[in-house]
Amino acid sequence: MSTKDICGQLCISSRTLERYRKRAPNENPFPEPDCAYMGGPNKWLKTKVTAWQIREMSRSTRKPMSHLNLVRDELGKLRRPENF
Repeated sequence: MSTKDICGQLCISSRTLERYRKRAPNENPFPEPDCAYMGGPNKWLKTKVTAWQIREMSRSTRKPMSHLNLVRDELGKLRRPENF
């Protein structure tokens, strides 16, 4: 698959794909291309892209807007949980 094919399948821009590739190892980075030439298009095996997509969908993430529901102490200040 080319960069254009992947971006079309995932409905993302090529810049977002590049950000996915630069993620830390514990954050499920996008795999490196299987075929890359200087000045030519990058190519990935479809099986690797599909495997990454499955891992990405099962990755645990923080719930959206969870920072808005924090508990307040007796003075009204926000208390953050330990694992936040």
